[in-house]
Amino acid sequence: MRIEDLLIWPGRNSLGGQPESDALREEDALLEAALVDVRIDAINSTAWLLFDLKGAINLEIGNTAVVAVHGVTDLQWESDPKGGRSWCSVMSWMPEVVQGMFVIRAQMLFGPLLQVRGKEAEFYVGDVPGGDDAPPNFSSASDKEVREGMVQWSSEFESISTSIVGPWG
Repeated sequence: MRIEDLLIWPGRNSLGGQPESDALREEDALLEAALVDVRIDAINSTAWLLFDLKGAINLEIGNTAVVAVHGVTDLQWESDPKGGRSWCSVMSWMPEVVQGMFVIRAQMLFGPLLQVRGKEAEFYVGDVPGGDDAPPNFSSASDKEVREGMVQWSSEFESISTSIVGPWG
């Protein structure tokens, strides 16, 4: 099943067992995973975060992860302006419940900060074919080569583990 199809499939919460490190409950669970993409579904107030797990310290099983936050009330990306591509490794991952809302704060290598707040969240770890291959060279590859060499929402995905938190209140 493609990642983008998994995220809207009604049976998705029944997939897989507990992740070896749970990004919805454990600080730094996604340490050194690379944030590849963020997708917003404004109609359904959902944010999806797509991660490459090749460098992840706390997740050895699986090469791809997705965090889905539902009932989003706040989404922030803070970064200094810069040109060119960068590998967005997670240097700090802080999930918590604040006033009945699930909040993620992720600090990336070289400064970007991501924050998402919502009513509930899901975390999926799995394998994407070719997901263990080395990433493309960001300084010399074309945009097309970079896109083709990275996990995408349209990538086939075999779920290994699932975690869910919320809603509260």
